[in-house]
Amino acid sequence: MKQLNFNIPFSGFESTNFINCFTSVYMYLEGMKDNNFTIKTTFCNEWENGQCDSCGNCKTKPHAVQERFFFLFDTMCGRSALRNHFDGTHSRAGRMIHNSETSDGVTDNNVEFLFGFAGYDYRTVLDKASYNEEITASIDADKPVIAKLKSNSNVSCAVISGIDGDRLIFPDFRAAQKAPDPDTTYNDIDALFIIGNKCEPKYKLIDGLKRIEHVMSLNLNENIWDEYCKKIGTYGPDSLGEDKPEGRKRRMNRLAGEMWHTFNCHNFAEVFRAYLPGSANKDVYDGINDINKLASPEISEYINTISWRYGYTHDLAWSVIGLDECINWDDWKSHYYGDMLEVIILKLKENDEAVLECIKNIIRKL
Repeated sequence: MKQLNFNIPFSGFESTNFINCFTSVYMYLEGMKDNNFTIKTTFCNEWENGQCDSCGNCKTKPHAVQERFFFLFDTMCGRSALRNHFDGTHSRAGRMIHNSETSDGVTDNNVEFLFGFAGYDYRTVLDKASYNEEITASIDADKPVIAKLKSNSNVSCAVISGIDGDRLIFPDFRAAQKAPDPDTTYNDIDALFIIGNKCEPKYKLIDGLKRIEHVMSLNLNENIWDEYCKKIGTYGPDSLGEDKPEGRKRRMNRLAGEMWHTFNCHNFAEVFRAYLPGSANKDVYDGINDINKLASPEISEYINTISWRYGYTHDLAWSVIGLDECINWDDWKSHYYGDMLEVIILKLKENDEAVLECIKNIIRKL
């Protein structure tokens, strides 16, 4: 049996999609496993022993640092700027990042960008006959393996931290929203990502910003928020106001579902907020690639705007979710709720437009 001491947590903001797995593996490779990371970290009693000792130092705990890194990779690859169509399908940008209608982040395009941004070589292995040999060699080299799982699996990816004959060994996935089945076998694997040497990053901050700009521009060019206005507004042949109670309820529920997805604005904003004056989080990012360029004084006004605009989007999303839980759609007055909801949707669109303009300005300045 060969097994790594992989004690890195996973983000509770997602299942074990590719970005979540990639983040934890990156932290392992960068030295978190030895508690000798670039950032001073202290291991968490609650995580290891199931009991919080109220040390109050959560920002230095591995799970808090992992969350910050997850936000960074999630944002730089463009995923935290994605918006879905009213029918729930991905936008063109979403198809660039996701293989399916789930939020897996495991397209060749996205995987290549993230390894290039983090500064690691990698290989994709598709030959099932070589899986055992490849995993064994990687574990021997003190490198975990990221496995892309088949589409019938309950999650898209897993981290392999050991091997015992034909049995795969996985780390502790307890914090993730969903994790691979404990009985995952070679037959459940679609591909392996074998990590090579650390290298000069192929992509820099400016490439991540341009990728974000591309994603946000595609969202707005596809008129995604206008779709929601037509479906949720009071007036029009295919509108909330013209639908029956059950139909109005379904429309509102779909809007609320998109608000849960739009909470990715929190991930997005937190990366830029790290460089607001007085932030205690910028040290988390300063050693990664050239992210510390976000500390440039000439872009501080744009970072402030991103922070409050997406703070506003975050709060509006909660208001829609709350309304979805309490509206009585049998009340005849619910025909007119579309007017109010349309105002919220237009404000969400306005916030996206303002943030996109900030990203463009930051690119110009840098």
